[in-house]
Amino acid sequence: MFKTSFFLEGPVGGDPFCSRGEAAAQAIAGQIQGLAGYTQTRTLSEQVDPTSAPPFTGVAECWFVTEAAARQAEAEPAKLASLLTPETRVGPALSGMIRTVMRLPSFYDGGCIKGVFPFRCQDRLSVEGFQRYWWNEHGPIAARTEAALCYTQCHPSESRYADGRPPFDGITELYWPDAAAARAAMSSRQMIEEQATDAQNFAEPGSVILFLAEEEIVIPA
Repeated sequence: MFKTSFFLEGPVGGDPFCSRGEAAAQAIAGQIQGLAGYTQTRTLSEQVDPTSAPPFTGVAECWFVTEAAARQAEAEPAKLASLLTPETRVGPALSGMIRTVMRLPSFYDGGCIKGVFPFRCQDRLSVEGFQRYWWNEHGPIAARTEAALCYTQCHPSESRYADGRPPFDGITELYWPDAAAARAAMSSRQMIEEQATDAQNFAEPGSVILFLAEEEIVIPA
């Protein structure tokens, strides 16, 4: 599956979406061609670092069967207008293939907290070289994240770069059973030492963004 993630900006602590459930499903119906699923992700008021405001208020996540449909949606952010509050604007967007590195059966019990990590890769790496390392080398390390229930990577295709470098080169999503587990994992030795050290091999220093959020699956993909 392919996903286009639209990162949303607006008042801190506000809900960027104007509706939930069936009302949200009806609002997006017919707006985006080829849509196979839709998830509204809302940033939590309590983050890992309580002293800094989260960079985004949420993410509108549109799922597709084909890359072409995902790319087309990325180019038409205005079609999200009926889903968002007047104070919300669409910021960076990225489409790519979702690759699942690890997923436990308990993930399907629902009620998870999601950590969203968009980032840029180092300029010295080719797209193919970066994605190969992220998937084959870093993936198994991050899959050992403390108490994580699921770990996915979003890989934009090399053809995506023909239109210029995207705002992010990848998006990591990690799921935990609750916010306390997420915060404990972020301060664990495994995250601070193992993952952070290996990230120096492919991630641009200072480019990794993190925020905790909860997702509402409006249309299951």
